[in-house]
Amino acid sequence: MECLKVRELNIFRPATKSMPFDTSPTINFIASLFAPLRLSSHFDLDVASGIAIFIGGNSAVSALALRPLYGQLWHGWYNTPGCHAIVWELVRTLFQTSFSSEYSERLAVSIGISGRKGPKYIASRSGTVMPQTCYLADMLVHSNWRGKECDPAVVGVRGSPSPTKVTIVDFKKSIPTGNDTLRPRSSRNSSILIIPTATSIVACAFCASMEDWLAFTMILLGMVCSGIASFILSTGKITLGEQLKPARGVPPGDGMLLSDTHIVILRGNEEDVNAVTKGKLRLKLKGGDCTLLLCAFLVSLQVALQLVFMPFASLAGQLMFLLSLLMSGACNLYLSAKEDDIRSNALFTLLNTPEVKTYEARSRASAAVLACLALCWESRTPAKEILQELVPIKPRPWAACSACLAQNIQEQNGEFMYSPELKEMLDEGENNFLTDLIDDVHAAYDRYIKDHPDNTRMRR
Repeated sequence: MECLKVRELNIFRPATKSMPFDTSPTINFIASLFAPLRLSSHFDLDVASGIAIFIGGNSAVSALALRPLYGQLWHGWYNTPGCHAIVWELVRTLFQTSFSSEYSERLAVSIGISGRKGPKYIASRSGTVMPQTCYLADMLVHSNWRGKECDPAVVGVRGSPSPTKVTIVDFKKSIPTGNDTLRPRSSRNSSILIIPTATSIVACAFCASMEDWLAFTMILLGMVCSGIASFILSTGKITLGEQLKPARGVPPGDGMLLSDTHIVILRGNEEDVNAVTKGKLRLKLKGGDCTLLLCAFLVSLQVALQLVFMPFASLAGQLMFLLSLLMSGACNLYLSAKEDDIRSNALFTLLNTPEVKTYEARSRASAAVLACLALCWESRTPAKEILQELVPIKPRPWAACSACLAQNIQEQNGEFMYSPELKEMLDEGENNFLTDLIDDVHAAYDRYIKDHPDNTRMRR
């Protein structure tokens, strides 16, 4: 009877005593999903959350080096991994004295804005040969820079697995140097930095909703320290070192930068060409060494505090911390992959927007003809010297073809012409080779004359 009474009481319990419906906000509901994880013994991110800040050092330095090129003060305000590498580069800049007496030049080298050696340079008018050039020359040769965003014009009919790119750069306006250096500007891929910033803000808000103030503080610390360092570098000024003025009467510094798959023709005053081949970039910060020391201290503080305290946060807070690092590390890695493209876009401004024309030559012979026409047509430089530098082969067909090309350039013929007598001195196999060479030369010759009518005034 007692059991029956208990059962009856359970059945006829008044509905007014039931639990009311939970009307908590959505964010509290989502946070409650992570509550069991705090008690779970199957997950342990304590070590991972501390070590994760040491991942992606090279990409973090590359992303930081792009701040002066963007010039946007809001860039970099996110929690990022790899800060230990940034500290190392900044400290090395402060204490390295053997490289240069100026911190600005050392800083540019440390974060990768300068320092790389460029390719061989040959001056067509003076005959000067430089086995190595400076960073700007390297950027011109190895980046994907195409001038005014135009696709290269294809020259030649024969297919080639490794075509040669020919870029003709005309410095119509002088390149400012020293304190008058134009600030390089690039806007490429800058909007992607919104993603890690938004992720870090959301992670902070989520930790606050769960009242995990330790994780909240560590993420916010990363945002503030990285943001201040990025702000300081964004306000820095990239300058091109002063160049010695050439002597009066010095001919233009026309010449070519040579690599295996790219030939860059430089045409302009000696001073402007020297700025590309010999100029050194510097990154000047307001406050000098003291500002650099402040950046190093802030980033060191971020690394030390996150390494010590982050393992004591809750599991959900650690997950939010790792999520912010994951998104910012992915964006840093993407910017590192696009680094040359971004820098070359900024380089175009630094060089005072020269006029550029780009070709894709299907054969090395076509590339040699384009370079020879660009350097020898107006200057009257002997064409054979340029051709030997570009195609250093000595078969009889090429010797005959190059001699014919040099004669056409010397006479400034509007159309490439050759004598049938060239084939009489060669055997059948050499004649076939000569025919292919003549086709390549003819295609490149006609294309250059068509594209540069003002520079190729034909002799009548």
